Amino acid sequence: MAVKLAKEQGARCTVCTVVDVVRAAASMTFATGDIVSEWIATLNKDARQIESDAIAKYADSGVTIETKVLEGYPSSALLEVAKNEKADLIVMGSHGRTGLKRIWLGSVAESVVHEATIPVLIVR
Repeated sequence: MAVKLAKEQGARCTVCTVVDVVRAAASMTFATGDIVSEWIATLNKDARQIESDAIAKYADSGVTIETKVLEGYPSSALLEVAKNEKADLIVMGSHGRTGLKRIWLGSVAESVVHEATIPVLIVR
């Protein structure tokens, strides 16, 4: 959706993948530091694969696409990128979780919507 909108508007896209190191480390409370570091490295590797897939998928779109792999709290990291890039719009996906799963896991999309100073388009 972001690439489609960017193409229609003659804009560029910054594709961000955020590795939530706090949640990753917290989920491994009883692991050694080495194991946590390896797990975070694996998450970063997976994020870079997502980045590569995005570049490959939209290479012929005519849209300039920049990618960023970040570590941190997802909503804060995404909002910081939007601010630094002087973005006009944030387009992001939502898992569509409801009920207890949403309460337990939280909602990055909801946090971004509440904290953003620019329009946010949520795509399911």
